[in-house]
Amino acid sequence: MNRSEMAEKLEAILRLDTRPVAVKMYVNSQEMPKKPLNFKLNICQLVSMARYAGKANAGVPEKMVCSMGAACVGLIKTPDVFTTGKAAVGPYSRDEKAGRKFMENTFKLGDSGKKYSGIMVAPLESADFEPDVVVIYANPAQMMRLIHANAYETGEKITADTVAEAALCSSIGFAIAKGKPTIGFPCAGDRIFGGTQNSELVFVAPFKEVERIIRNLEETAKGGFSVYPVPPNMMWTPTMPPTYTIQETDL
Repeated sequence: MNRSEMAEKLEAILRLDTRPVAVKMYVNSQEMPKKPLNFKLNICQLVSMARYAGKANAGVPEKMVCSMGAACVGLIKTPDVFTTGKAAVGPYSRDEKAGRKFMENTFKLGDSGKKYSGIMVAPLESADFEPDVVVIYANPAQMMRLIHANAYETGEKITADTVAEAALCSSIGFAIAKGKPTIGFPCAGDRIFGGTQNSELVFVAPFKEVERIIRNLEETAKGGFSVYPVPPNMMWTPTMPPTYTIQETDL
């Protein structure tokens, strides 16, 4: 199954509002098929451009603003302000002890140092590179489908370290490092800068897992329960006001 077919099936089965997105990390940014845009922006913006507008773009840490997002995907070593918990004090935690734990629960490839120098983001359907992961934004009912599809062979649950901070970037890092799908609760930055809607969660899967998930989406739908949209049960008799109820005299 090629990438265009994967995207078509995911969109059709899940009835997605926006495109599935392909992401690849590069050790050598010179190998990326595109040059970065000439202004600074965040990874969530690159993903938004791909899923909403169908645009492919590259990113490097020198052309980024969000240090947390860059650390999550390993574009920089995690700054001390995050490892100590100082950055969380006030917005997310009452003191550095809680802040340190908060940041520990946000998966970051950068905790073990800089891993990459560039990131490519494109719609899955038209990506001209082999992705590391695929990103899907979906509502909770669509996530139900993805969870069931992932669990189909083994019953294994989807898990991640998440405190609703840098969830997109953290999920990308998690899926790359662990080789497993994960679900994240988008952070405030993703909503402010990436246009994430109130109803959306983010699902990230290693590219090598996507064909299996699609196959299992098709299999689980056969049972009639794990489907989207979930059809309401209409096999019951409603009660209506007398004026709207058929009377014997009407027959």
